[in-house]
Amino acid sequence: MATSADKGPFGARRDGKIAATLTSGAVGAMAGGLAGLAWGGVGGRIAMRVLLLTSPDYVRGLVSDDGFEMGRFSPDTIALLILAAILGGLAGFLYGLIRMVLRGPQWVIAIGLGIALAAGVGGGVIVNAEGNDFRLLKPLWLAVSMFMVIPGAWGVTVVLLTERLLQPSALFPKLPARINERYWGATGSAFGWMVLAAMAGLGITDLVRDVAKLT
Repeated sequence: MATSADKGPFGARRDGKIAATLTSGAVGAMAGGLAGLAWGGVGGRIAMRVLLLTSPDYVRGLVSDDGFEMGRFSPDTIALLILAAILGGLAGFLYGLIRMVLRGPQWVIAIGLGIALAAGVGGGVIVNAEGNDFRLLKPLWLAVSMFMVIPGAWGVTVVLLTERLLQPSALFPKLPARINERYWGATGSAFGWMVLAAMAGLGITDLVRDVAKLT
C-alpha cells in the first residue's frame, strides 16, 4: 500500500506515469505562464510600440484587431499581460504533456518547437490578411517578423525553462521518479515530431497566402 511519502502532488504514486505526466504538465504551465507574460505580454506591447514608430502617423490612436490601442501603454495593458500569462500557461501545460513523448536533445526540441510555433502560430494565426493590423503597420516585413519571433521565442523559452525547473531544487525537492522518461517509444516520438512538422508546414502555407494578399 502506498504511503503519503510515496505519492506526488496529485495523489498518484511517484514512480507512476500519471504522476510524472501531470507534474510535467503543471511545471510546463508555470514556465509557459512566465514566458507568455514576458514574450506575449511585454514583448507584444514593445513590438507594437516599435511598429507604431515605423508606421505612418495616421496609425496612431487606432485600435488593433485584438481590441487595444496600438502602441499605447494604458490600464488595458494589464489585461493584456494577464491574458498573455494565462494563454501561455495553458499552452505550457500542453507542452508539459507533449514533452513526455518527444525524444531528442533539449536544444533540438527547443528549436523544433520554436520553429513550429513561429510558423504555425505566428505565421498561420497572428499574421492575418483579413484584419487591419498588417495592412496598416509598416514595414510589413518587420511586422510579420516580430509577430513570428514572439511565439517562436516563447517555444524555445518554455522548453529550456521547463527542463530547468524539473531539475531537483528547493522549489521541487521531490519530483516523480519517472519525470524524465519518454513514453510511447519511438512511435510516439515520431508522431509528436510529425505534429510539429505539420504545424510548421500549414503555418508557412497560410503565411505565404496572407503575405501575397497584403502585398
